[in-house]
Amino acid sequence: MNLIIILIYIILLCGSNVELSLFKTNFHFYVQNVASIFHSNWRENFLKKNPFAKNRFKLTKSLTHYNSSDFIYPMILTVGSCLVHRNFKVAQNRYNSSLIYVDILNMNYNELPPDWALENRATAQIACKYVIQGLRKKKLFNQNFIEKISAIIHNEWMKRNGEYASKDLMVPYMNLTEIEKDKDRKAILIACRIYNELYLYHKFNTTPVAFVGYIDQLN
Repeated sequence: MNLIIILIYIILLCGSNVELSLFKTNFHFYVQNVASIFHSNWRENFLKKNPFAKNRFKLTKSLTHYNSSDFIYPMILTVGSCLVHRNFKVAQNRYNSSLIYVDILNMNYNELPPDWALENRATAQIACKYVIQGLRKKKLFNQNFIEKISAIIHNEWMKRNGEYASKDLMVPYMNLTEIEKDKDRKAILIACRIYNELYLYHKFNTTPVAFVGYIDQLN
């Protein structure tokens, strides 16, 4: 009798581990897709607002492993005098080789160095988490839901970026401009759209996302 109980316990335990592992795998897949689209969306919107922009170089803390001889194009960028890599997406300060810059405007998500990919992924993780949680708790996906999760996304962003973010962004979500609010809203809306497009409701055993009053935003 005790042996049967032990066997049942083992089966239940193994089943739970398998389910947890499967959830992590599916969640990682979900987050990666949302992060990629989120970055692509940023690039598209940036070019709409800055149609003459050719690049946007940003300092990276992740040391890239490029052959120094491939930094062969001297240019004056917004970040200073640099040698640009032959791929035109990475630059090295001419006077300090430890300062590496990446052109986030011309990089796909999978080309970004870890520190810049992390920012997209961190936002995506929050959005994905609350989409699944909202569906499982049968929350009403309406404008109030969007605003609530957008505020959480912004608060978490401030925690990650407080050291160098501009003061006008280090304010409560309600005090942001509509343009800035839309950036946070876009994250949760993208997460909802991807959830439906990739049929992830099958993997997470939920219904699809159905918005009330935000239907057009899913298209």
